[in-house]
Amino acid sequence: MSFRFVAAAAVFGPAACAVYTPDLVGGTGPQGVGGAASSAVTTGPTVSVSSGVTATMSSTGTCMTGGCGGDPCPSGGCACDDAAKGASETDVDCGGSSCPPCNDGLDCLAHADCKSGVCAGTCMPSSCSDTAQNGDETAVDCGGSCLTNCVEGQGCASGEDCESGVCVGSICQPPGCGDGVINGGEACDDANKDPFDACSSTCQSPAGHLLLSEFVVTTDPTEFIEIYNPTAAPIDLTNYWIADYATYHEVTTMKVPNSNDFVARFPAGQSLAAGAFATISLHSATEFKTAFGAFPTYDFSTPDANAPTMLGTIGSQASLTNTGEVLMLFYWNGVTSTVQDVDYVAYGSSSDKVDKSAVAGYKPDTPAAQQVTTSAPSSGKSMHRCRTSEDAEKTTGGNGLTGHDETSESGSGSWKLAAKPSPGAPPSVGVCP
Repeated sequence: MSFRFVAAAAVFGPAACAVYTPDLVGGTGPQGVGGAASSAVTTGPTVSVSSGVTATMSSTGTCMTGGCGGDPCPSGGCACDDAAKGASETDVDCGGSSCPPCNDGLDCLAHADCKSGVCAGTCMPSSCSDTAQNGDETAVDCGGSCLTNCVEGQGCASGEDCESGVCVGSICQPPGCGDGVINGGEACDDANKDPFDACSSTCQSPAGHLLLSEFVVTTDPTEFIEIYNPTAAPIDLTNYWIADYATYHEVTTMKVPNSNDFVARFPAGQSLAAGAFATISLHSATEFKTAFGAFPTYDFSTPDANAPTMLGTIGSQASLTNTGEVLMLFYWNGVTSTVQDVDYVAYGSSSDKVDKSAVAGYKPDTPAAQQVTTSAPSSGKSMHRCRTSEDAEKTTGGNGLTGHDETSESGSGSWKLAAKPSPGAPPSVGVCP
């Protein structure tokens, strides 16, 4: 295709625009193949048109010869490469609604006129404080190479762009336990809420000592207590004891409980592996197997040889009171004048609570009236620990093995009712929120 122009310089001087009429020279043009020439079109003052001057058009439709300062060619082509600033451009061959954005240092009217996305009269280099999304930012002034991470709801390319460390669907998400990223005050996050692994259900590190983990109080042949080792190493059980009455600490003076209670210790040389459970039947191993399909780890029945028997003082009618009582796991080496609490739970409506505050050699426990109990499980059900991190427990000034006040833990917060006991295993799905 070719076009015929006649220069207007002779009439109006060198500043005037050329006037042209597009002719079809053996090609396809606005009038169709072999069509007649279009009517004359001018971009400057009207001048007469004559033949003899030929201009060419680039492959993009730009007037390369005889153009009018970058204005579009009448045939509809653009003028973004004519080396002149057109009426719609903010600088030579850039900016405006039709041409590509401008490089830094060139004139602009809006941020969209600039490759950097930053316009201050001229295009400015992008930065992480220019109130525009540019460079490798994933949202305005955050993400990418910016030191500021994006907040929830803003764009992201990966978790590294987000304050929470969590990017899903290219949007920063709020921090949450179980998202696999340590955030929001978490001590750990293993991408689940299993309370009986290396990270608690609230994404806190589990306790650094043995825990009471489950108990059944009715009916008598099925009564059991379960303990759990949340640490990363086996624990020797030789000097560990368990009791069901508030004055258990008097074991150091050889005072024995009444016939309905017990203060029992594990056999010497026994240990509990890291992450493992141990069950203690308050009756015989055989009765336990009848109820649950497997023998317990320990039992209270000397004649039954199917499980090692707990030692200490076990009352002739020892059992857990259905309506409410206390359970205390503690450490005593048989020599010292005081014991060390390991874990504690009070359940049901009993007013019997552990409080050694007035006993010589002990620090103050949480007053009985301020202790938060858990429920008493009904027949066929159990109470199961759901928080292995002992959340909200006082960590200093207590009588615990690790210095905690074990009587300060919230029973209702850490324990939940299980419709079906799970001795020797974590609680069933749905028990722990």
